[in-house]
Order: sequence, then C-alpha cells, then structure tokens
Amino acid sequence: MHSLALTTALLFVQPVEGTVPAPAATDIPKPDAAAAAPEAKPAPSYDHLLQRIEALEKAEAARKPSPEARSTAGTFIQNRFNPDLSIIADFAAVSTNVSDQTAQSLAVPGFIDQSDRTGKARGINFNYLELAFASSVDPYFDFFGVVTFAPDGFDVEEAYVDTRQLPFGFQLRIGKFLSAFGRLNGLHQHVWDFYDQPLVYETFMGTEGFKNPGARVSWTAPVDFLLQLNFEVFQGVSDQSRTFNAVGYKLTSADGLTAISSTAPPVPALYVGSLKTSFDSGNHVFLVGASAMYGHSTQMRIQGLPTDVAFSAPGTVLYGGELTYKYLISSYRSVTWQSEYLGCVSSGDLALASDGLIHHQSKNQGGFYSQLIWRFDQPGRLRVGARFDLLAQNSITKDGVKQPLDNMLQRYTTMLEYSPTEFSRFRLQYAYDRSRFLDGVQKPIHEVLLQMNIAVGPHGAHSF
Repeated sequence: MHSLALTTALLFVQPVEGTVPAPAATDIPKPDAAAAAPEAKPAPSYDHLLQRIEALEKAEAARKPSPEARSTAGTFIQNRFNPDLSIIADFAAVSTNVSDQTAQSLAVPGFIDQSDRTGKARGINFNYLELAFASSVDPYFDFFGVVTFAPDGFDVEEAYVDTRQLPFGFQLRIGKFLSAFGRLNGLHQHVWDFYDQPLVYETFMGTEGFKNPGARVSWTAPVDFLLQLNFEVFQGVSDQSRTFNAVGYKLTSADGLTAISSTAPPVPALYVGSLKTSFDSGNHVFLVGASAMYGHSTQMRIQGLPTDVAFSAPGTVLYGGELTYKYLISSYRSVTWQSEYLGCVSSGDLALASDGLIHHQSKNQGGFYSQLIWRFDQPGRLRVGARFDLLAQNSITKDGVKQPLDNMLQRYTTMLEYSPTEFSRFRLQYAYDRSRFLDGVQKPIHEVLLQMNIAVGPHGAHSF
C-alpha cells in the first residue's frame, strides 16, 4: 500500500512526454555568463525510486516486531504484572494533662472498662507504616490488600478480591475487609477528618473500626444518582470489636468452686445490611445512609479476680443513620457538615465471678457525633474543623433493675490541617474529653497533638 501511494505521487511530479510542448530556443532568454546557473543533476530514474521505496519499507518492518513476536514477548515483561504499591507513614507528638498510666485506667461507664490509648502516649508516637497493594488480577477480578506495621505488631488490615463483570449492577467482595456499616467504618485511618474516631464509634466499633473475614454483595441501581444496597456476612470473631465477638467463655467464681461457661456459637455469626444514596443539586451535594448489624455479642473481663465478668447476648443489634451535606464554594473550597447516630440494643446472660451466678442483663445505648469541616483557601491546602461527640443514652438493667450510670457524656474536638501536596499532611488537634471516669469520678482530659502523615506511591481516590 505504501509503495503504491508513493509511486503514484512520484509519477504525478515527473514530466510526461508529449503533454506539454517544449519551449522554442528563441523564447528562452540568454543569461549572462557570470549569472549562469550550475549544471542541473539528472533526475533519478523510476527504477531507482522503486528500489529506495522497497529499502525504506524493509527498514521500517525490521524495527517493528510481528504480532506473534509482540504477544510472545509481552508475557515475559515482569513489570506489567507488578501491583500498584503505596506506602503511608503516620507520626504524632502528644501532650495531655494526665499520665499514660492514669489515662489507660479511665473508663467510659457502661461502654468501655479501660481506654485504648494507642497513638496517644505522651511524647512522640510512631503510629503505623501502611503498605497498600492494588492490581487487576484478570478481566474478572481486582485485588486489594493493606498490611500495617505498628509498635504493637503486624496486622493484615484488609485483603480481598472484587468481581468486575457481574451483571445487573452486582458486585461480590470476598476476603478480609472493613464493613460498609455507617459513614466512617469503611474508611482507612489516614482519610479521617480528625486524628481519632468519634466517641460513639470508639465505644461500639473500636478505635480502628470493624473488619473481619467475610463476603459482601453490593447492588448499584441503574438510576442517574447513587443508590447502593450492601449485604455482608462476617465470621463474627474479633478480639478488637467492642460489641460483636462470637466466642465462648469460662469463668470461675470468687469462691474458686463454681465454674460458669458458655460455648462458642456457630459461625458465620454476624450479618450487616446498609443502604446508601447520594445526589446533588448545583453546588449542593448530599449523602444519606442507614445501616444495621445483627449477631452474637460476647463481652468479658476475665483476669482471675473477683471482679471478673462475662456478658453473652446472641441477638445484639447495632444500627445507625448518617447524613452528609457538602457545599462546593469553588473547585478547591468547600464546607462539609457530617453527622451520624449509632444505637445498640442487646439482651443476654451476665455471669459474675463475685457471686458465681448468671443474671439477665439488657442494654439500650446510643450516641452521635456532628462535625463541620471548612476547606477555605483557593489551592485547597488548608482545612479547619470542629466535632462534637455525645453519648446520650446509657440504659442498662440487671435482673430488671436499672443500673445507676452516667449519660450525656461529651467530647469537644477542633483541628487545623495543612497539606503542602496530596502526599503530605500536618494536623494540629485539640480535644476536651468529659466522658472518662476514674473510680467513679469524672476525669476531664485536655489533649493536644500534632500529626504528620506521609504517602508515597500511587493511591486510588477515596470515596466522597
């Protein structure tokens, strides 16, 4: 094809005998001898041009491997199969008005026996080093994994596979992953708007959220706004969960004679459903959702002491509702208001080492947080925010008798954040916590911290 096109073009520029009459010798002016043009070189012949065209085509073909060679060589190029790898490191300098030993002994009455102060020890803290892997396995599956190195050990935070081609808007996820419950649980720590979880998340879900081996089926409706339904099944065994843990227990009473035990329930033992929708109107964006967890709850403190206790409730329900509103001032500036309510209803057997008996206990607890985040500079590097936490409901009855517990437990948090680029962030945060008690006496905590977060390598966009 190239030969034919080039040959045709060359023929059009060659003189054809008999088409144009040659000018007469008398019509051509005679130039001066000094200005006479040099003798013209003879034009290349037609055969010579064809030879040059064939030589150029052979040279071009030699530079490009054949399709067979390309497909064979491609399978041995290793870097085409390497996953995207990102590294995230987090550090913080912390100052509080109480010692670390006292802070760890503080309790949130009815919710937490001992406070988790991970990442909040006085002084300089190395919080974690996170490695994230992401890759397409083949045309049918994507893989994502996160492993975390922290001072307290190594953890596979997430490792799961997502399907890519299920019909009718369905997607399947299998592995270990964060539950889609609520607004925050599915987000990794470096994406949070504040250094720590809201108080209601800490008391019900734990300081890092609920993650567990399981499977998730998601369905996205074929409409012009986001409408997604998620159903999850988890193993339900988790030492890190504040609420759900499908394990048995064995407790010996204070007299050393009476033993109380409970066998572990069958697994999987935890089921989660969530509905989320998002829509926008001009510069106004809304996200609304509702979630529910149902499963076996085992909460225990067994240390070989007369104060040992175990609570087993097979039909525990954790529910929540969320609302996020975002006003887009410009491409980089915005104001976001976000609120969530979480409640828990639980009823089961309470075993006490103090009397060696099993009592009936019921819990009806709940709380919320509300926060406001303002990204106020034109490059979008500066953010300021405030959050209010409240545990408003704390009703616990034992054998029909309501226990005297404090409610209206509060915490106030403010933060100022600066991100020089999308790969680094500095955050200054102050918190005033009025939810902690020491030996039944309220112990307010003032907490100031400076956080530094660094990200290296490709990292996918986070959800809104």
